[in-house]
Amino acid sequence: MTSSPVYQCKRALIIGINTYQNNSLNYCINDAKDLMTTLNRIGFKEVLLGVDCKRTKFLQMVETFAGRIKPTDLTLFYFSGHGKQYENENYLLPSDYDYDYSTRESIYLLDNAVSVQTNVRTKGGSDQQGLSPMHASPETLIAYACAPGAVAVDETRNGRNGYFAEHLLKHIATPNNDIEDILKIVAREVKLQTSGFQVPFRTSSLTEKVCLVTSNVQ
Repeated sequence: MTSSPVYQCKRALIIGINTYQNNSLNYCINDAKDLMTTLNRIGFKEVLLGVDCKRTKFLQMVETFAGRIKPTDLTLFYFSGHGKQYENENYLLPSDYDYDYSTRESIYLLDNAVSVQTNVRTKGGSDQQGLSPMHASPETLIAYACAPGAVAVDETRNGRNGYFAEHLLKHIATPNNDIEDILKIVAREVKLQTSGFQVPFRTSSLTEKVCLVTSNVQ
């Protein structure tokens, strides 16, 4: 069995945005804060958290995070908020984004929450639903809370987290478990919980086992 590499440093950038000029969200900040707590507990040396970031702050955090990354690091990026697809390009939206399209639906990368439509909270794009798929760069894993082109549910079972974050938080700290195996479990549980309406998706070019934690960290 292939063991997980030893990393000089594990770093994460986590951004959660609830407040938008239109279509504010419910659980993104909770999801971001809970993930930060979990990553700190399992040995991530640096976890940067951004909450309700406007465009300038959003870009500053990304630039700061990118400037600290070393070739021997394991890096994780998590975004929970609105996103959109435009001309087959995906965009993560800061809190001061001005919605310039008529639909009340939005789209997301990883774990975006969404706007209200009838009795079910879902998301999509202005011209088509969902984000377009992205090709992973070498040694990269990209995870979506739902499949490209699909919509996700902005609801909660535990009163705090969205479906994807709830199951991610439950499994991400499992010692010696490959992140791809964790995401398979998360996808299966979200699919079951939503009766097949929301099915998380991932694309990966990883060639080795990657464990976020290799032993129990209290």
